Amino acid sequence: IALANGGFEVPAIRSDMFGKPSKPASVEEGRGLKGLSNLGNTCFMNSALQCLSNVETLTRYFLSDHWRKDLNTDNPLGMKGELAEEFAKLLKEIWGGSDSYSVSPTDFKRCIARFAPQFTGYAQHDSQELLAFLLDGLHEDLNRIKS
Repeated sequence: IALANGGFEVPAIRSDMFGKPSKPASVEEGRGLKGLSNLGNTCFMNSALQCLSNVETLTRYFLSDHWRKDLNTDNPLGMKGELAEEFAKLLKEIWGGSDSYSVSPTDFKRCIARFAPQFTGYAQHDSQELLAFLLDGLHEDLNRIKS
């Protein structure tokens, strides 16, 4: 299946691109059923992260380490690959096989605050602003175009 996009053919993303689709791992193995610890008033961040964590193609991409071949640490618009590294690390903690019921996103939060000072501290922020920053940052960290 291909989607028409302004005269260009864009191939549809196959759900099996990063592994054979089956029942979600969380159903079969109890993985991905972890909450995120609230660090002050960081529920805005946790809700956005939980949403992204449940985008199957994105999560499989990061859990399979396919993202590493796309990492661009030299992109002047990116975060030197640090944001992608921390996001992958957090997803592995959420989807890992440990017995804990929650994960503390402390390192991820620290990384976000380093590159986006508006998220420094533990005050409430807008979830959409965090999500926009995160998606843009991941896009730039994983942009294969070299300048």
